[in-house]
Amino acid sequence: MVISEQLSCYRDDDITKARNVKEKLLNDSWWHSIDYILDFTKPVYDMLRATDTDKPCLHLIYDMWDNMISKVKEAIYKAEKKNDYEESSFWGAVHKVLEDN
Repeated sequence: MVISEQLSCYRDDDITKARNVKEKLLNDSWWHSIDYILDFTKPVYDMLRATDTDKPCLHLIYDMWDNMISKVKEAIYKAEKKNDYEESSFWGAVHKVLEDN
């Protein structure tokens, strides 16, 4: 739709907003950032989905929590191209939030 003829219909309403939307949707860097966000939030989402049940699952929470934290760290370090022993300020902030909750 961004590169179609129909864009001109939407563009007439607000040219600046339409141009900004088109630039974002065609920007590979922006999509890479979206993939990165989804990569490190997916383990959190998956854990929440798995524990949102009427079945008893408290005995599974600790293991799931540890697995979730390692998957989040792995996604962040992979995106930052860092080794496990290297420091990541973003991981530090995310880890603090996860541990505090």
